Amino acid sequence: MEIFIRPAGPADAEDIARVQRISWAATYAKQLSPESLARVETAWDARHWRRSLERVDDRVISLVLEGADEGIIGFGVAGPRRGGKDPILRAYDGEFYLLYLLPQFQRRGHGVRLMVAMARVLRARGTETALVWALASNRPAIGFYQHLSGSILMQARKPFFGESVNEIALGWRDLRILSSMTPTLRD
Repeated sequence: MEIFIRPAGPADAEDIARVQRISWAATYAKQLSPESLARVETAWDARHWRRSLERVDDRVISLVLEGADEGIIGFGVAGPRRGGKDPILRAYDGEFYLLYLLPQFQRRGHGVRLMVAMARVLRARGTETALVWALASNRPAIGFYQHLSGSILMQARKPFFGESVNEIALGWRDLRILSSMTPTLRD
């Protein structure tokens, strides 16, 4: 099974929306209300992704993980750090916005491959530090980022599709560490 990473384009919108919908339902069904999950599905549908991927913004990186037989099985989006006037976050100029894989492809090294690829592109564009936000209740995601040398920076209560959730920011003070990792793939 050959799975490769490539830049995402507007033609990938349906598949990206499908991957996000399935992975969200599997990951967050017990962490968010059904109403919030429905709002996410509506807000981040194929139209949203098509519009996002049609925008010409070379600061945002959108990558897909694709298999010849499987199609798109995951995606990641990164770019400049958004908002965050907190002094702790000012030291970080990049952000990993999204990382989602279909459940059957998780815990096999593919998420690491996507993170490393995004870190390499961020570095090539002059970004040396980055952070990511994860729901505080999503212990597997927090463990994943810590396994990749991300350090917990802070916790914040944030609005999220009609709910207020606790999120944890994790950061990399030096993206060379993440971008130099060699993922081990597992069947």
